[in-house]
Amino acid sequence: MNFALIYKNEVKNICICENYELANVLARASHGDSAFAEDTTNYATAIGDKYENGIFYHKLEDGTFEEAMYIPTERENIIDLQSKLIQSQLVITETYENKTTLEEKILTLQQIIADLYEKMEGNK
Repeated sequence: MNFALIYKNEVKNICICENYELANVLARASHGDSAFAEDTTNYATAIGDKYENGIFYHKLEDGTFEEAMYIPTERENIIDLQSKLIQSQLVITETYENKTTLEEKILTLQQIIADLYEKMEGNK
């Protein structure tokens, strides 16, 4: 797991660690008793970023901050893709049904035109 070592709401370092407790010990050992670690596995963070109220903020080149980009897990990506696949299948089904309905209407119109043509031919 990736952890941000945070001191005074600033990401001072990023480390790969097996568990939160060890990452927390590293944070306090490096930056004092008020430092702590936060899991950044799913966030695009870097040294110098901010952490406030449970949210990471990435520092931009101009010195301003924006909320750090969330990186979905593989499981979240799979669930999202499954949902999109189901939505696509529904659209395809609806399109097929609409096509079938239109074809039926066209056949009906063609029959009406043929009937009208026959009536017009018969009136001559």
